[in-house]
Parts: sequence; C-alpha cells; structure tokens
Amino acid sequence: MFTKACDENELKEGKYEVVAVNRTLMLIVWPQGDTPKAYQGMCPHDHEPLADAHFDGKILTCRHHDWAFKGDNGVCIKGKPCLLAEYPLKVENGEVFVDTEGVTANFIN
Repeated sequence: MFTKACDENELKEGKYEVVAVNRTLMLIVWPQGDTPKAYQGMCPHDHEPLADAHFDGKILTCRHHDWAFKGDNGVCIKGKPCLLAEYPLKVENGEVFVDTEGVTANFIN
C-alpha cells in the first residue's frame, strides 16, 4: 500500500530527503537527469544511518565508512558487492508516495 512520504516540493534534483514511512527509515534520492528513487535509509555495511550521507547528484556516500552507491540504481560501487533496497515510489497531485510492503532492507553480514 502506498503511503505519503513527503510533498513533491520538498524534493530537489541532485539532492535527497530523509523520510520515515510505516516506521521505515528511507532516503528519497533524486539523481541528476533521472527521477526520484526511494532507498533504504541504513547502509548495508554496518547498519549505520544514511541520513547524513554525502550526495553529489550521482553518487551517495556513507560518511561512516565511505561505502558509495549509484543514485540511479542503488548499486554499491565502493565497498562489497551489494545493492540498496529500492521501494516503489509514485508522485500524484504534488505528493510523493512510497510502498514499503514486501521490500526488505539489504545488509551485509
């Protein structure tokens, strides 16, 4: 079920927003030249929050251990092979909705 995450005007291309939907921490990342994506809000490496990550418009970098992820698909490009879990996202009438059902965050053990 889609649940409101934020208003569309809170998003800016090349930036990200931290939101909680259904008690799930996530990032809504808007890569330059692409569309917004909703990813898990915890780094797969050490379960550290990505709320203070660095995002240059293309690459999201965890400030805790420098793992880096592509903003357009969540693939880890610095660190062990892994992927940020992506949640379905839609924009309707100026509001951003995310569906958390059936999506589990990815973590490296």
